Amino acid sequence: MSATPRSDLRLLYVGLLPPHPGGITISCGELLGGFAAEGARVRALAPVTPETVAEADAFSRRYPGLAINRFVVPHFDIGPHKPATAEYRQFERAKIRAALPRLIDEERPHLILIGRETFVWDAPDLAHAAGLPCILMVRGGMTLAILGGAYPPDLAEAALAQYRKADLIITPARHLTAGLRGRGFDTVRTLLNAVDLGRFAPGPKDARLLAGLGLTPADVVVLHASNLKPMKRGHDIIASAAQALSQEPRLAYVFVGDGEERASLQAACDRLGISERVRFVGWVDYTLMPDYYRLADLVVMPSEFEAQSRVYLETQACGRVLLASDIPGAREVITDGKTGLLFQLGDPADLTAKTLRAAREPRLRRAIGRQARESVQAHAFPRAVSAYLEAMAEVVRRHRPAGAGSERGPTRAAMR
Repeated sequence: MSATPRSDLRLLYVGLLPPHPGGITISCGELLGGFAAEGARVRALAPVTPETVAEADAFSRRYPGLAINRFVVPHFDIGPHKPATAEYRQFERAKIRAALPRLIDEERPHLILIGRETFVWDAPDLAHAAGLPCILMVRGGMTLAILGGAYPPDLAEAALAQYRKADLIITPARHLTAGLRGRGFDTVRTLLNAVDLGRFAPGPKDARLLAGLGLTPADVVVLHASNLKPMKRGHDIIASAAQALSQEPRLAYVFVGDGEERASLQAACDRLGISERVRFVGWVDYTLMPDYYRLADLVVMPSEFEAQSRVYLETQACGRVLLASDIPGAREVITDGKTGLLFQLGDPADLTAKTLRAAREPRLRRAIGRQARESVQAHAFPRAVSAYLEAMAEVVRRHRPAGAGSERGPTRAAMR
């Protein structure tokens, strides 16, 4: 692969950024930072809540190369697989319609980058009204619900009509690209999710973290990290834990994250009598996540659907065993028995069997960890930044052919 290209691109992003919780925001924040590091001029428009303004400021300080404009919303929309209320959508859309044209006028960008499907309602129209191309980053939840028929039909058709206004659609996974092409989209491309292979790397368990959780080196740690919402199927983990602990008392379960199901998950642990072997640590600073992955012997993700979960990639990068439900997003990164383990979706008994197998075979865990670390090299962060910059430059060149004037945007030479 050639060296990561530099760019004179002027980019205006509208979408999610930290402190909004979830992998999408982390991915987008890191990508924007990578674009800026390669010479792009990056401005962003993103929501913030009154309670998270200080955290938003901290993110801005971490990425001084980004010019971030925030608009205040009453709460974050964290469930893109189902639509927010009409009132919320109207409120957020009004904020975008007011702010985006102003930012375009203040400093004309080469293109608009839309960071999640939920921002597609107005951004393509505002971009085209200004004579600008736009790229839609499809992140998964909303699109998977539409393709699977789980989204309200009227909103689904209206959303797909907006998708068609994008000059390019970028997905993080091949199954998403295939699904959209099956609906007649031809301007769609897969650019794989990225992971920082330097930060997320194999290493020993942190003894202080282990002790802080009340665990010992003899424990076999099973980690789950997510927004604790129904589609993540945390209750499958609890049901499986009750079965597995009856046969393997060395197991200890650690839940990282928070969400609407946390209380019911804890109640289920109490009801099943396994609370002493389960830890709920809530949200942790993202900089600590490599330590949590390295604490784990295996990481369990029983989700109903995922586009391309960061947890998958970060687990593999840390050389740990990823145990995931057998869904398309998992099959793209797991070769069963070699780079991870798959179990039947919604089947706690199968999850239990695979958990016990991995818990009792340390040589298998080591072999899978080594092969997982090798396989995840294709997701290296510099590759993703380079691929995105090339894709964006291509869209700008196609929108403004050579000879259209000095505002046509970055040339191919400038991209290398």
